Parts: sequence; structure tokens; C-alpha cells
Amino acid sequence: MPKANKSQKSAVIKKQSNSSIKYVIGCDDWRAHRFDVVMQIPGEITGQGPLQLQLPAWIPGSYMIRDFSKHLESITATEIVSAKSTKQIKLFKIDSHTWELKSKQDVEVRYQVYAFDTSVRAAYLDQERAFFNASSLCLQILGFSKVTCELELLKPKNPELNARWSVQTTLPAKEIKEAKQAKQTKQTKQAKKSGFGVYQADSYDSLIDHPVAMGEFQVIEWQAHGTPHRMVIQGLLDAVDERQLRRDLKAICEAHISFFEPEKPRAPFKEYCFIVNTVGDGYGGLEHRNSTALLCKRADLPYSGQNLQKHEAYEDFLGLCSHEYFHSWMVKRIKPKVFDPYVLDQKNHTRLLWLFEGFTSYYDDLQLFRSQRITLASYVKRIEKTWNMILRGPGRHKQSLSESSFDAWTKYYQMDENTPNAVVSYYAKGSLVALALDLKIREHTKQKQSLDDVMRHLWQMYQLTETGMAEDDFDRAIEFVIGSGFMGIWTQIKRDHIDGIGDLPLETLLPKVGIKVQLKKVLATESAEVAKQLLGIRTTVNNGWVKLSHVLDGGLAQETGLSPGDHLASINGERVTPGRLEELLLPLIQQLARAQTVKVLVYRHEKELVLTMQAAKNKESILASKPKQYSLSV
Repeated sequence: MPKANKSQKSAVIKKQSNSSIKYVIGCDDWRAHRFDVVMQIPGEITGQGPLQLQLPAWIPGSYMIRDFSKHLESITATEIVSAKSTKQIKLFKIDSHTWELKSKQDVEVRYQVYAFDTSVRAAYLDQERAFFNASSLCLQILGFSKVTCELELLKPKNPELNARWSVQTTLPAKEIKEAKQAKQTKQTKQAKKSGFGVYQADSYDSLIDHPVAMGEFQVIEWQAHGTPHRMVIQGLLDAVDERQLRRDLKAICEAHISFFEPEKPRAPFKEYCFIVNTVGDGYGGLEHRNSTALLCKRADLPYSGQNLQKHEAYEDFLGLCSHEYFHSWMVKRIKPKVFDPYVLDQKNHTRLLWLFEGFTSYYDDLQLFRSQRITLASYVKRIEKTWNMILRGPGRHKQSLSESSFDAWTKYYQMDENTPNAVVSYYAKGSLVALALDLKIREHTKQKQSLDDVMRHLWQMYQLTETGMAEDDFDRAIEFVIGSGFMGIWTQIKRDHIDGIGDLPLETLLPKVGIKVQLKKVLATESAEVAKQLLGIRTTVNNGWVKLSHVLDGGLAQETGLSPGDHLASINGERVTPGRLEELLLPLIQQLARAQTVKVLVYRHEKELVLTMQAAKNKESILASKPKQYSLSV
């Protein structure tokens, strides 16, 4: 039976309490990777019950139901009858992430959360570091989302961790009055030094928008247009080049601030923190209101003595920083109306992710160029890479950008072996739409206006209204800023490339601004990667075998009968190994070009299959790169 207050949006909003809901977080069970959580609910709130306690099913910014409650263990509730008397009370579980609580007294809810997720979305704990988003640890009380929340972080009892660890977060520290006891004042000073202590958020939504990291950090600080910024890095084996990072990040942040506030540059926050976890292999980021959590390879960062002109991975890292920082305006403040407020126990569908993620992906690279972190030639090569990546995906012929946005929850964020055949990235193609729109606006207005003007208008409107964007508000913004005479052009772009599946005409738009476009003439015999494109396969290594991770629509592999998950055993009687794949693929292409048949032996579901591969009669079609790929230059 559906509950009356199943979600925040449908909740019966009860009287908001002046009392705070408090969470006490302990990290002493690091060997088992479990956070200890105590949730303290005052009687002023329980008296308005029965209450429903719920752990979010997803985290804003990552559009997939993740069911964080699956890691919650051993939950109990205790009623505080008096200073000397307590009584255990029952929690009634309603669904996988919701519990009902009945009491009229102060209540403590105790539970543990297993935390061993290295991503930026959830929680992690071991002897090296601790990290969490409160959406993974802190139960919310439905109907009381506006109540002040306190978060107390306990220092580890382990002497070694106690001495080494500190806290990094942008959650405001709770103000403690001077009139308190001297002992408390001393503890407060110690907390300020290490960061352990009590923090405060004005609502649950605010609480979950401030990730917390604990451990040892390399800290890099700078000011961007007068606002304090810092990057805190964990997991390093060697110290990074602080001067290089400080110089680059300061330039990027100031470029973004000036972009939205060109006349009087000022950030929309009082401080900002990049929380970085470095690993051997990983990449990702998640935006927050005045911070971001980032994951990257240690090798992605700059170290003393490196030639950064050849460090493309560092450019990618700066692009990630730029992307998440731009989100401080676009998504964390300017946002789709359906996210206002977020409904954390169910999918929040919008058709606008092509705008919020795609346009952010356009500006993340553009701002690297504008802040002089990369050259024009490097910027153009990044456009080339994105464009060719989209052209290689058969899914662009089936799914529109608006559909991709709406179905992000089940398709983009739940990728499988058929994803390239069925899905188009609203990040990548969305960035190309922004590029095309920007070029069209500049052409239409004879270089007097650009997409920048539309984005600044969105920011100005947010500051005036502080409401989310409806599905057609971007149309209104373009008409208001660029004028009704441009709406025919915009309508066609939207019809063909956002609601439709047409390829963007960049080959005709880019030359108008001095970017040369050439069709690549790459022979499939020149590299294994091009050969894979021709065959329509993507591979990975699995227990020493070459495994087909994807088989693309329209490729020769699919026509032959190869399938995702197949393990390649031999080609024309020669054994396939990861080290010999390129050695065998290139002769295979030559044989196909000579109209010869090729025997391919694979194992599927532990069963041997022998397949015959034969190319089309046209030699040019087998040797030419497929699909079309372009080369850009200035």
C-alpha cells in the first residue's frame, strides 16, 4: 500500500522543528570497512510522528538508483526516557530503504554502514583514508527536510590514525559560544586544527551536498577573485607539483567566475574545495554546491621535471576539474525544475541533460583554452576526438539526445555490451550541439553575440528567481537574448539534433571560423584499432584471453555471427593472445581484401564455435576506415 509521505515531493510537510537532527560518525571499525552512525532525534520531532526514516536511493548528479541502504547493517532504536533510563523500541521496515519510528521521546538510532566503494558517489573506509557522501550514511526524516542537521565527526581511537588524520569538507563548522566551559573551548580549538568536531547544515539537502574526506592530504591553496580555494589530494606516492597545479587551477577557476560575472567577478560561494582521491586506475567526478569529489590516476597529475606539453592525461584532469567547477553554476544552482527539490527515493526524469551535462562538457574544454591552459591546436584536437567518438557509435542513429537524457537512469548509467548500439552520450553529443549552436549564433549576429550571452542570462534569471528550469525555458532564453529572428535556426537544430538523430554538420560550420576539416584516409591495415573499427569490435582481456566486449551494428563481426562475450581462440588456425592480437588482425584484413575467407574459432558459454568471415566484394570498402572520421587543424 503506498505511503502518504513516500517521497519528499509527496510528503505531508509537518511542522519544522527548531531542534536539530544530529548524526555522530565514528570510523574505528576500519578493518571491516564500517562506519558507526548514531542518529539523535529530539522529542520535539518524534512527538509529531510516527516518523519515516529513509536512506536515499541515489545521489544528485549521478542518475542511477543505487540503493545505498543495501550497505546499512544492524539498525536499532533506543528511546531516551530520562537521563538514567532508556528503552529499546522497534523500527518497522516499510521497504528496502525506509523504516517507521513511533515515539514521543528523544530517540537514538544506531546502525553501521559498510563502506568500501572507491567511487566519488558513496563511502569508503580503511586505515589509509575515509570518505563519504552523507546520502550514503545519514538517514533523512521524511517531511522534515528543512530541519537543521548537525554532523559530529569523531577522531579515530587508534593512536596512529588519531595523530595523522585530519578532516576536509566545506560543511560549515558549528559556532560555539565563548561562554562555554574551558574544557569545551580547548576541545573546540583542537577540532579546528584537525577538523574533527561538530558541523552544521541548514537542511538535509545541504547536508548531503558536502562530501567529507578524512586522512592525510597534500593541500594546495589559492585565491580566485578573492575567494579561497583549495585542492586536497589523497593516495599519492610522491608529492605533486604544487606550483603547477596552483597556477593552472587558479587560472581555470578565475576564467569560470569571470565568465558568469564579467563586470564584477565574484564566486557564488564563500570557499571551494576539490577533494581528490588518486588510485592506480580510475576516473570520475561528482559536483557539489561548493566542492567536488574527483577520482583520477596518480599518473594523471603533474610532478616536478615532467614535460607537460606531452602530458595529455594532465589536460584531461584539468578538463575534469573545469567540468565539475562549471557545475557550481550549471546544475547546482541553475537546474531542471524536476530537481527542485530532489526526490531521493525514485528516478527524477528530465529531457535536459544534453543541456546541463552536454553544454558543461562544451565549456569545460573551451575554458581550458580561454584560460590559456591549452593551445588552440590542443583545443581543436579535443573537439576532433569528441566528434569522431560520436561518429563511431551506432547508437546515435537510434536514440535522440532528449531520449538519452530521459533514459539516463536505465540506459546511460547502466551500460552493457549493447550500449554502443543503442545509446548516444548526452555529454559528448550535447557538447557538439553547444558548439554548433555557438557557431550559428556568432554567424547570425555577425560575431556580436554568442552562446556565452545565453548562459549568462540563465545565471541572471536564476539569481532573480532561484527556481528550476522548465523543459522549454531554454527556448525562451535564446529568443530573449538572441531575438525571434534566430528561432527558426534554433528550432531546426533542436528538431534535427536534439529531438532527432541527425549528425551535426560540423564539416560545414567549422571551416567558417578557420578550422580546417579533412576526411581521414586511414587504411584498416595501418593499426589494430582501425581494424577493430572496420570489423565492428571492441575487446578486453579476460584471464589471458581476448574477449569481445562489444560487437557493433553494421560491422563485419556481427555479420559473421560474433557476439559480445565471445573469447577469441584462433584466427585461421593461429592462436589469439592479447600480445598477438595486432599481429593477427592486420593480415586478416589483407586476406579479406583479397576476397579470401577467414576461419575464426571462439568460445561462447564454454562451447567451441567455428565461424567463417568473408568481406564484401568491394576491396575499397574493406580497406577504408569505417565509419567516417575527420581530422581538424588550425
